[in-house]
Amino acid sequence: MDQPAPKLDVTALLAEVERNVQEKKAQGFYDPAEIRKVEAAAVDFDLAVQDMATAQLEALRGELNLLWNPLEWGVTTHRAGLKGRLVLGLKKLIFKLTRFPLSVWLARQVRFNDELLKTINILIPQHLAHQRYIPQTDPRLDALEDLARTQAQRLRDLDRRLAELAAGHQSRLGALERETSQGRNQTEALLARLERIVADQARAGVVGAEAVAAVASARTASRGSAYLAFEDLHRGSREEIMARQGVYLPHFRAAARPETPVLDLGCGRGEFLEACRAAGIPARGVDLNPAMVAACRERGLEVAEGDALEHLRGLPEASLGGILMAQVIEHLTTDQLTELISLCAAKLAPGGALIAETINPQCLLTFAGAFYLDLTHNKPIHPEATRFLWQWAGLEKVEVLYLSPVPPDFRLERIEGTEAGINAIFNRNVQRLNDLLYSHLDYAVVGRKPA
Repeated sequence: MDQPAPKLDVTALLAEVERNVQEKKAQGFYDPAEIRKVEAAAVDFDLAVQDMATAQLEALRGELNLLWNPLEWGVTTHRAGLKGRLVLGLKKLIFKLTRFPLSVWLARQVRFNDELLKTINILIPQHLAHQRYIPQTDPRLDALEDLARTQAQRLRDLDRRLAELAAGHQSRLGALERETSQGRNQTEALLARLERIVADQARAGVVGAEAVAAVASARTASRGSAYLAFEDLHRGSREEIMARQGVYLPHFRAAARPETPVLDLGCGRGEFLEACRAAGIPARGVDLNPAMVAACRERGLEVAEGDALEHLRGLPEASLGGILMAQVIEHLTTDQLTELISLCAAKLAPGGALIAETINPQCLLTFAGAFYLDLTHNKPIHPEATRFLWQWAGLEKVEVLYLSPVPPDFRLERIEGTEAGINAIFNRNVQRLNDLLYSHLDYAVVGRKPA
């Protein structure tokens, strides 16, 4: 018995042919120019088919408009002579007798025909207009697509290469940082050992005090670079510090003159000196850290390198229009602090202001952060202790400014509503805790020399 012929899957066959053509195009088997000619011919054929469809739609619309009313077909006959006239008269009689019932019976069909024709008269023109404006395939688009694919691949290759370079640089940077850290540690160890050796030789009379001072200065410079890096990491940006210290500028305007400038003791990176320069207030600074001094001088600021006490001892009496000590006094011993304040009062011109900013020990949050973060801090100083020292030195109009409030998100939350009974007690306790834990991180004491 004959087996039936297998059914031919035309769709699968065409798909296989298309895959073979695409593979050969990718392998460069076909000439690109010939491919574009074939594709352009296909586009022309598609346009011809569209034009034929357009003509058919127009003809169909015209025919529908002619035949839309089935009751207007009239009465005619193909017969001639007397017989034809008799047939025609009979048809007219029948037409007159049936016109009314037919118009009633076919009214629904007439209405349907009418609505359908209206719809077709709207849709076909819109379809034809849409066909005119559909953008057709341009052979040049293939070239643009090829170029886009090539550029995309190049970008992917470039991204991969950049990622490889970044990974390599990161690895080398990490190795360099490790080598630098090891070098700093070795330098500190060598300087400490050299300082001990020179001290021993000085006690034995082999070297003089100048050698001891030179080694101590070199070790101080090495530590100064480390402390500058520490401030850059933890103190805050220059813009933040300038904005915070800008509150002191009004206190110095009255007495600051070119002959009696403001002195910033422990000026650090020089943010306050920059603020004074921007405000037109004469100011200069002094700092023990050579790295800090070098950074300030690079910015065109007038800064001397040296100890604050020694610097003040060398100044004439009443030669300063104001003195600022920002985050300085917590580094000093009690003897250094009392001498420093006494010297400041002596060097101030009449009307000059002495301001010291320091960490606020009345806010216990500072002990979980800023105070013990800095290894060079000696001890915190209570605001009332500084107020007493300012008044003891003969300064007047002494006031304490509380600064750097803790953000509200840190504070304990109160119970909102009726302030009575247990709620009132709870809220009072919350306020006490907030005042103790989350008040102000810093304070400044301000005093003025009598005029």
